[in-house]
Amino acid sequence: MRRRVSDRVVLAAFVLLAIGSLGLKAAAGPPRDGLMDVPSSEIDRELKSILQAQRFAVQAQPFAHRSTMILATRGSCRLVVRDARDGAAVATAFTRDAAGIGIMRYLYRGGSYDQPPAFAMRLGRIETEAKNRLGVSARAPIPVALAAAPACGNGNYGLADVRI
Repeated sequence: MRRRVSDRVVLAAFVLLAIGSLGLKAAAGPPRDGLMDVPSSEIDRELKSILQAQRFAVQAQPFAHRSTMILATRGSCRLVVRDARDGAAVATAFTRDAAGIGIMRYLYRGGSYDQPPAFAMRLGRIETEAKNRLGVSARAPIPVALAAAPACGNGNYGLADVRI
């Protein structure tokens, strides 16, 4: 003989499971990947420092709703560099902002990409979070948008593996 369970009992069980799941997530706290809790100003300082060490003259052009655009010049070489943590959401705007300089590339963990590497960025966050939760201090890799004038060549200017 088969027992019938009330719909209300099943619904109550699902509600309790949902509340328990949210409670566990709240207890664990926010992701400890170090990526989104770093202010843009700190990343901008790091990017400027890397370029200035290579004798680039740098200027910053802030934007209200996207990362600061760093303009770097050394001789006939002109670069546009940006914090690209927002990924594909700002790719079109970044390309438009750098149109007078060159083609926008995205540098992340030693690689160069035509578009923001969303999957690689997500895997990097998971890896960094896991290491930090295990007590292994890990610096988060930061995606960097780079557009270079043709006179600059194809170099990455020390920006291919920026970590904070």
